[in-house]
Amino acid sequence: MPLASLVISLAGVALAAVSLNTTQRMPSTPAATIYIWSLFSALCILGASATLFPHICLRSNSRHEELDPSRISNLFGIRVVHGHHPRCGEFQGHEFLVKGKTFCAGCIGLLLGASTALILSTLHFVLGFIYPWAASFVGLGCVVLGLLHIPLLRTGIPILRTAFNLALVAGFALLLVVVDEIGSLELDLIFIGLCVFWMFTRIQLSSWDHERICSGCGYRCVERRSMVLSPRQDAGDDEEAEEDDNEGP
Repeated sequence: MPLASLVISLAGVALAAVSLNTTQRMPSTPAATIYIWSLFSALCILGASATLFPHICLRSNSRHEELDPSRISNLFGIRVVHGHHPRCGEFQGHEFLVKGKTFCAGCIGLLLGASTALILSTLHFVLGFIYPWAASFVGLGCVVLGLLHIPLLRTGIPILRTAFNLALVAGFALLLVVVDEIGSLELDLIFIGLCVFWMFTRIQLSSWDHERICSGCGYRCVERRSMVLSPRQDAGDDEEAEEDDNEGP
């Protein structure tokens, strides 16, 4: 478990709560507001894109034609990957199956969360909506839930994984829009940095959880070395592995 990152993240949550409870609201300048909104929006769009192209983020050596057709779709002429877990019963709680297509529950949550965060931030930074102070503590609660559900709850229900990830990213936006009302550009940037580190910790926790599941599995899994392959490619790998075993002493 990435214990150090988790401890630092929770310490950041505690410091954020103290900061929000001791500062007073001040009007922010329009120039700073647009700058912060642009930066936060760019990060949300980048994160949303990562959920649609996980093979790029994972630096997989597998080509699109090798991937299981149930894990990929064409969207406006662009081939996106929406399922990237091994075809293993241990990961059933990590994915949805809709009309023969497999969707990663966590990535769907992050995609919906990024979209929600864009809407929440735009309402404040562009349209001038003022959120109640309590929204920041709702955001903090969402961040804590999004970070701790993997090591503590370990839920096998896909919809809960989606909800927790959605809440995590939406919590980022709720925190930022209230922090912006303090009127400090520096504090806005600090909170954006915290959000980035919280997401980094969330990714580390997810990787740890996947490794934990695979380590506790007694079966040999060819797919652990790359992305999820198509049944034909996977069968070829299994045949090669079986031949290697037969050639052994």
